[in-house]
Amino acid sequence: MQNYYKAYMREKQARDELEELLEEKTSKLYALNLELEKKIEILQKQQVAVVESEKMATLGTLSAGVAHEINNPLAYLTCNLDTLSEYTHDIGEYLILSLKLISKDINISEFTDEIAKLQSSISTSDLIQDVNDITDDCKEGCERISKIVANLLDFAKPKIEAIAEVEAQELIDQTTQLLENKLKQLRVTIDCESELIIKGNKSNLIQALINILVNAVQSCNSKKITDPTFIPKLTITAKQEGQTAVLEVIDNGQGIDTTIISRVFDPFYSTKPLGKGTGMGLAVVYGIISNHGGLVSIENNPDAGATVSVKIPLVN
Repeated sequence: MQNYYKAYMREKQARDELEELLEEKTSKLYALNLELEKKIEILQKQQVAVVESEKMATLGTLSAGVAHEINNPLAYLTCNLDTLSEYTHDIGEYLILSLKLISKDINISEFTDEIAKLQSSISTSDLIQDVNDITDDCKEGCERISKIVANLLDFAKPKIEAIAEVEAQELIDQTTQLLENKLKQLRVTIDCESELIIKGNKSNLIQALINILVNAVQSCNSKKITDPTFIPKLTITAKQEGQTAVLEVIDNGQGIDTTIISRVFDPFYSTKPLGKGTGMGLAVVYGIISNHGGLVSIENNPDAGATVSVKIPLVN
């Protein structure tokens, strides 16, 4: 009995020591977990700040092109309004004659004679047609400017929690519209399957696609400098593979040095001259796509240029 009691006490003491050790380790693990959660929260905030900072840098890059795209419709708006201003005198003459007829200041014969005189300088039918054409042109110009500004504001406005379903075609369309001035320099082909719906932050996804396209344009422009006969081409495709949307940006530019291709997504790594790049463009792309549960990769094409592939889960 005595031996049994001693064995029981040794077992109890060992169990108590084990429980105490387990409680101590659990307490430390809990404290470390809390610290880790705080650090993750800080990193997430820092990542948002980096994306917004890169977005502001991108807005600077876009500003000249957007200004040019706004100036085009503004130019023909100004021209059309100048023409319309010249027509106001003729329109006024017709209206004055009509009022005189209505108030019986002139009879129908005098009205007909005066109208005939006006017709000798400008045809009524031509005037009506010109005013209609000018109105349609002005409306189209205003809609174009409105669309450009809306796209820019939609991109620039911070929307940290703006998670929604968005179609791949819409992402591509809005991105290419923002970069329209830069993409004019290339032969661009877009091939996108319909109804590729993904879920995420639309503004951030556009940011990622802008960064990819800007790099492709710069690669083509660099090749153009060394070869004036070079015809830059860019292909954007989007298709479904299983439960994944695959977006590819394929250019025929100068490609990427194989010795550094594994580093292109590293933060602050840049092949551009000092002051010409932040080194965060593709790092931001990697972060955005990763946050959407996707993958991004880049490889040189067998013939020329490079292909950036983005894979994002589709909405079930």
